[in-house]
Amino acid sequence: MSDRHRFPWSLYLAAALVGGLAGLIGAAFHAVLDGADQGRDALRAALDAAPIPGWLVLMVLGALVLVTALWMVRRFAPETAGSGIQEVEAILAGQRTLRWRRVLPVKFVAGFLAVGSGLVLGREGPTVHMGAALGQMASERMAPDDRQRRALIAAGAAAGLAAAFNAPLAAIVFVTEELREHFEYSFASIQSVILACCAAVVVSGWILGQGPDLPVPNLDMAPLAALPLFVLLGLLIGALGVVFNGLLLGSARSFRALSTEQAYLSAAVVGMVLGALLWLAPDTVGGGEALVESLPREHPELLILIALIAVRLLTTVGSYGIGLPGGIFAPLLALGTIAGAAFSELVATLAPSLSLEPGIFAVAAMGALFAATVRAPLTGIILVIELTGAQVLALPIILTCLTATFTAEAMGGRPIYSLLLGLSDRPAPPRSPVRRILAAGMILAAMVAVDRFHAVQPDEASLPIQASTDVSASVQEEQVGSGAMSPPASSTDADNPGRNLRDGESETGESSSPQPTKHAVASATPPVPPPAVIPAARPVIPSESIDTVAPAEHDSPASAESPIQTESRPEPIARKPHYSIQLISFRRASSLAPFARRQGLLEQARTLDAGASGWHPLLIGEFESRDAAEAARDSLPADLRGLKPIIRTIAPSERLRPVRSPN
Repeated sequence: MSDRHRFPWSLYLAAALVGGLAGLIGAAFHAVLDGADQGRDALRAALDAAPIPGWLVLMVLGALVLVTALWMVRRFAPETAGSGIQEVEAILAGQRTLRWRRVLPVKFVAGFLAVGSGLVLGREGPTVHMGAALGQMASERMAPDDRQRRALIAAGAAAGLAAAFNAPLAAIVFVTEELREHFEYSFASIQSVILACCAAVVVSGWILGQGPDLPVPNLDMAPLAALPLFVLLGLLIGALGVVFNGLLLGSARSFRALSTEQAYLSAAVVGMVLGALLWLAPDTVGGGEALVESLPREHPELLILIALIAVRLLTTVGSYGIGLPGGIFAPLLALGTIAGAAFSELVATLAPSLSLEPGIFAVAAMGALFAATVRAPLTGIILVIELTGAQVLALPIILTCLTATFTAEAMGGRPIYSLLLGLSDRPAPPRSPVRRILAAGMILAAMVAVDRFHAVQPDEASLPIQASTDVSASVQEEQVGSGAMSPPASSTDADNPGRNLRDGESETGESSSPQPTKHAVASATPPVPPPAVIPAARPVIPSESIDTVAPAEHDSPASAESPIQTESRPEPIARKPHYSIQLISFRRASSLAPFARRQGLLEQARTLDAGASGWHPLLIGEFESRDAAEAARDSLPADLRGLKPIIRTIAPSERLRPVRSPN
């Protein structure tokens, strides 16, 4: 009877309540940040046609938003600055007091302004701090002693992390690994953390949906012969983690040394730089979740990736240093993904025979940089697997994370949150302005390199458009899925093939609406109204002949005849490019058929010559207009839309070829 009386029912009930509230607040924070992302994209699209310079508007808005957020933090709750994780560590250690009544509103609103503006910050820092505040709130009414109070604060912090990334197991491990010096282990405290994380994920999943937060589909198991490459990748990522920690700590110290007026001026300058980057190179700002999903499939060139690493490294440390609410988990994951993609490009160049998917290295580097920076390898391993759903890559992820952690430790690096927690309250001496000027110059110099990161795909931009002296005697029609192919219209192309179209977005800037999942794989290409067939012109046709390829069973080019010169028609009829849906591209042409077979698209799949880029695209459908191609893309099954397909412009001189099975 006495044992039953000692059973901590009140602690478990409070933990479940804290977890549910953390999931609710985390889901709301996630939703408003998603709305801010869409708002930034819509504003940028609207400013394209505005009579005033769009970059100027974004610079002014960026400065106003960041100054407002900084004013809120300094005026009402200075402890809400930064991530909040080191603040939770100090609270559990008894060094600071958690005032939840002011932390909750300021962290939410100022965090929304900071992260939603496009700063390179993550949402997990605010949700962890708000979850801990909810634990403090519950402990004042439901915790009879100090031990249970600390258990509820830790449970709330873990629930906030679980809600941020839909990763309950990683959140549980994070408390036991990162907060191990300040967390009092007991059966009841661990159970309360687990209960709070489960409740948070249930509530947030009910609101936002279930599944991996950053899925990276279609990754195969890495061969054992490639494992030494992951050890090498871990060495490089470990060194990058030490550099990142040093730069982040230096940025925080520099901004702490500023007076109040200088701090507001610095926030305004950062806001103006942020606005310029949002206009010129949007991939260099923001938390980076979209980069994590798209980079393994887009295959940017090595120099672009290196420039993107440099710029995002600087924007991350600059964004965090100004003292606004925001985490570093998401920027770390994005930076690791970029580094892994760059390493993949290097491996593909030096050892093309390995034929490894770029996503393998990107996922492994994502966890490795987290492990090297936070010095929590187990959390990094589990977090990446839960985020991406890449269970088949568990062994490469483990090797890369361990190697990165060993490298960071051998180089004398320290965990980032220990460094931030150890910052002295005494202002640091001012830094030389030369370094700031140099950093700003590096950002501006690299913006040109990354400006066309999405606008120019390497496999599309570098394909030469060659003229042909042959003229097709007839134009064949091909049925791809249920969308018909026809020769392009004989009018000048009014579309801009180089326009920067975001994944899942139409030319008007509107996001694709969700569609039902597929019922049969063979129906991957949705029904689209077939375009009208334009009869082949008999007068003089320009030298760029338009050839189409018959289906695989009739793979023979159209018979060519010598051009017919007609003096009565002095002006040639211009041919218009047509469009196709590019699902993915591979370095090796032999990878096309296995992927198409797994998706049930082998009969519909088409490709183009790799050209100078060396990448082989997998295309489905051929459409006369971009609108028809976009309608077909938006109606693809859910798993194919998850690949973030793009609309590919097919030049008049290019010809689609069937994807042939090697068997």
